[in-house]
Amino acid sequence: MSGERSGADSSLTTATRRSFLRAVGAGATAAVGGSAVAGSAAAQGIPTPWLHRDGKWIRDPSDNEVVLRGLNVPDAKRMNAKEFRPDADETIERATSAEEGWYTRIVRLPVQPLDIGGHDAGGMPPVPAFDQSQLESYVENHLRPAVDLCAEQGVYCIVDYHRHRGQSDEYLYTSDAIDEELTTFWETVAPEFAEDPHVLYEVYNEPIAPFQGHYEPNVSVDPTDDEAIETWRTWKEAAQPWVDTIREHAPRNLILIGSPRWSQWTYQAPNDEFEGDNLAYVGHVYAHENLRPLSEYFGTPAEEVPVFLTEFGWGPHGADYLKGTAEEEGQDFLDFFEAYENVHWQVWCFDSKWSPAMLDHDWSLNAYGQFWKDYLAEKRDAHVPGGESEETPTDTPETPPDTPEGAAVEPIDGTMPTDPNGDGLYEDLNGNGEADYSDVVRYFNNMDEPAMTNHTAAYDYNGNGEIDFADLVDLFGAVE
Repeated sequence: MSGERSGADSSLTTATRRSFLRAVGAGATAAVGGSAVAGSAAAQGIPTPWLHRDGKWIRDPSDNEVVLRGLNVPDAKRMNAKEFRPDADETIERATSAEEGWYTRIVRLPVQPLDIGGHDAGGMPPVPAFDQSQLESYVENHLRPAVDLCAEQGVYCIVDYHRHRGQSDEYLYTSDAIDEELTTFWETVAPEFAEDPHVLYEVYNEPIAPFQGHYEPNVSVDPTDDEAIETWRTWKEAAQPWVDTIREHAPRNLILIGSPRWSQWTYQAPNDEFEGDNLAYVGHVYAHENLRPLSEYFGTPAEEVPVFLTEFGWGPHGADYLKGTAEEEGQDFLDFFEAYENVHWQVWCFDSKWSPAMLDHDWSLNAYGQFWKDYLAEKRDAHVPGGESEETPTDTPETPPDTPEGAAVEPIDGTMPTDPNGDGLYEDLNGNGEADYSDVVRYFNNMDEPAMTNHTAAYDYNGNGEIDFADLVDLFGAVE
């Protein structure tokens, strides 16, 4: 797969367009027929413009500080099998429904090599676990629809390469087989979502070994020790090429980088950063006693670099590292997030089977799920894109500072639209000189935003004096 989203012969492009029509179908049809349309479904979520790193903060194009809080869902293909759980669409729609009181701002989508290759759940798949055709089929039928639905719901999403098992030689993150699998994955997946501003990439969910002490029974090197520096160097040498591969194909998307021993060595990130722009660092922690206090292992690096806790939580059953309570572990996490307000978090897991699970087997919300639903609601307006922060002026100038004097339009998601054919209509919303599918997505995400509504004539393709779904359909038809 070439990864060129605008190519007429790309099977993934065709599938993406079908997904888009399904996402807006009812509203678009009503608009074409002349019926009134209240607005896009994304209105229930938040704006999802491109994000960039600034020191320890993530910011939007207006330099507002952004913190993304949300949850994990299961692998999309596994959900779509509908074995004991709803499918991906049903799950994501519920997990992001403001009508149901969910204020999820980001959904983490674990992409399991095991599921891509069709191996038995819970097993140890070979390395590599899939071939190119299996990966392309997975992206077309499961991942792309889930990513598009997140855009429709007005939330960001993390595309997470979710390998997390095995400590024998073939599963080491330094092995040739793992390198081959990861390179194939990111050479395919990174370009597929390179024009989707709401997509973040997580390089490797939980690289396990090697780490200092791994080969010595009963030896555990603390991630803060001087000896841990060697582990970080080994990890960086292995993972830098994967980061480079993503960045080569996706120049703007944020990249999230984990660490050895199940992404527990976040402490070392600011001491020897990876090369590249718009990088953030991942931490995973449950009820681990050896990773307390959280302020030391995850707060210390958050004082210098952006930190995403893309997995955390506790449960009443299971291994010792999972067992905890709301009164102890729950309060510990709340205290940590309040003390380090720039830390992004995605709780595990909006499911009834993947432990610790937020839902019971009848798909009702349990006490653990309610705990995080309440906290998401409490934080629903805190550091969202486009929102005000203490450092953000409340007065917005009539003309954005980066709008050329005399321009007929203003930037959308940080880039200036253009009029490719000189007819006075601005079909090129991403500023790349042509009308393509990413412009359709950008139109859909911004059709209620002032950057467009202040310039109705530039985006009113059907000439009815309004920006509506009929214009969206016209733009979609123009790029097919």
